[in-house]
Amino acid sequence: MKKSEMLRNAVLLSLLVGATTGFSMAAQAEEVADSMEFAMDEYVVTASRTQTAKVDTPANVTVIDAEKIESGRYQDVSEVLKDVPGAQVIDNGSGATVKSVILNGDDRVLVMVDGRRMNLDMGTTNGNSGFDMRFLPDVSLIERIEVVKGHGGALYGSDAVGGVINIITKKADRSFGKIGMGFGSGQYRDMKAIYSFKEGKTGVDVAASKEKQGYYKYKDVVTKSTNRWPGSSKYENENVALTVRQDITDTKNLEVGFQHSKTDGTSYAFMSNTPGYVHNMNLKSDRFHAKYAWTVNDTDDGYFQIYHNEFESDDYCLSDVPSNLNEKTIGMDVQQKVTLSDNNSIVVGSSYRHTKAKNSGTYGMAPYEDNVDNVAVFVSDIWEFAPSWSLNTGARYDHHSEAGGETTLSAGLNKKFDENSHAYVNWGQVFRAPTTEDVYYAGNGVSSKDLEAETGDTWTIGYGTKIADKTDVNISYFQSDIDDAIDWYNDKGDYTVRNVSEQKKRGVELSVNHEIDDNWDLNASYTYVRVRNSYNNSGFVRETNYIPNIYRLGVRYHDEKWNADVTMRAGTGADKTSFVDNSYVTVDMAVNYKATTAWTLYAKGYNLFNRAYAERGGVNYLGTYDYPAQSRRFIVGAEYSF
Repeated sequence: MKKSEMLRNAVLLSLLVGATTGFSMAAQAEEVADSMEFAMDEYVVTASRTQTAKVDTPANVTVIDAEKIESGRYQDVSEVLKDVPGAQVIDNGSGATVKSVILNGDDRVLVMVDGRRMNLDMGTTNGNSGFDMRFLPDVSLIERIEVVKGHGGALYGSDAVGGVINIITKKADRSFGKIGMGFGSGQYRDMKAIYSFKEGKTGVDVAASKEKQGYYKYKDVVTKSTNRWPGSSKYENENVALTVRQDITDTKNLEVGFQHSKTDGTSYAFMSNTPGYVHNMNLKSDRFHAKYAWTVNDTDDGYFQIYHNEFESDDYCLSDVPSNLNEKTIGMDVQQKVTLSDNNSIVVGSSYRHTKAKNSGTYGMAPYEDNVDNVAVFVSDIWEFAPSWSLNTGARYDHHSEAGGETTLSAGLNKKFDENSHAYVNWGQVFRAPTTEDVYYAGNGVSSKDLEAETGDTWTIGYGTKIADKTDVNISYFQSDIDDAIDWYNDKGDYTVRNVSEQKKRGVELSVNHEIDDNWDLNASYTYVRVRNSYNNSGFVRETNYIPNIYRLGVRYHDEKWNADVTMRAGTGADKTSFVDNSYVTVDMAVNYKATTAWTLYAKGYNLFNRAYAERGGVNYLGTYDYPAQSRRFIVGAEYSF
């Protein structure tokens, strides 16, 4: 089917869905600031690179605000994302291993902080395409997180195949501080502090946190016993961040910042036949940035920013000689919004980054030292061409030093029925260069210089509405068709990297949020994803590392003193070649009690019914999970605000 015919059919389907449910009422004028509800009066910036009302945005966007993060007592960003409809976090079961996120069935996700790219050109340290969530700002610094599923490559580049996650940090607008401490199972303890102040035109944010866990436990799926991870499984993570913001005039400001993250830990490799096979991980990340922002004609904002990211990993595995990975990146971005008329504006910009990546060559990796350069220019056009109709189009040209030059396009059509309801369809092209780990990893130590860049198309069709001022409903269908998809293939413990001739992903996301009364809320979501690969054009086979059906159900109680959440998560349809069981159910809980205006007490419980399950695929020679999730555990703590 031609793209024009697919676009026509998609638009007709969106409008049909909207017509059948077009009885939604007007939105409340006030913001919903204390939940993750589908609030149509919210404004988002990530989907179109400029501030746009959510109801006018042709994309599937979820926004998580600071109050939701605080009430949920999330320990890190990966925990926050577990409660986002359509998102799946791949957690290996211990703090010392990678935590990555899947959007629309895809781990090729761009992660940004205040619009700055965080992804590594080398990829993650275990073959994942995405970003390791452990190296993001502490959750106490986050004002909001915008999650855009699909619709990213033409505006943001090669990493945004499955979507974009933009973490927007707090900006000092008053003086306040907060300190907290928690203790829990497995010798868990954490400490954190944040202080912000603004004097005249100068604002400062400073934060520090440290998290430690002495050991980990898991529920064995075969024996049904709760066991400690063999050997040492200690984990320690620390974060320090400083941001200074200077208002130069009413329309211009300068910001400089620094973030340091360090992780040390040990994890046992359950998949190995070798006793005592462990990973000793030492990872460090340092990030600097400076950003000059301005506003022209009261509406047209722009910025120039420069950043330097450095990452280092030492992985000791069966040897005293570490596998050392090091990446240093210098990047620059410039962007400007230009209003052309009352119903038309564009955003234009350019980006450049230079990366030096190095691997010492142990643990199955060919030694390498490589430089990667990428230059890009882009334009995004937002056109309200008729009352209640808007068209967002985008174009981007990337020149990658290894993969060459490529132009990608995107288009999104939005129909707003009222201030509470909209239907949309969007399409985007994909161009993604192989990471340095893709190119140089091979079980026999031979690099894969012949890897092709990934190309293809993504589509999303969706509808969102609020019914009777109490119930938010969001439904979307998504698909992607990728040629030369890069695959890390595990053949009896030996990994190889190859191009898949064609990869097809199809899925559906449905979420409902219902306000029962002033104190009780209910939220539920369901996501279905099917991933199929064709090797050498020999027909499509199912990718077994994905759990196809993901369910979430949450109940929340809140009043002036109490805030309590109970959340059930479940997965069904898993393939037993990658998962021991084809389904799992787990329940978490978070409780906050505001004892005084300054003191808050909290408790968090995970896996309350102590289920045996895994979020990452892998079955070992004993018939148990390679990466078992943690067993039941609890954290209690207190927080003081001043």
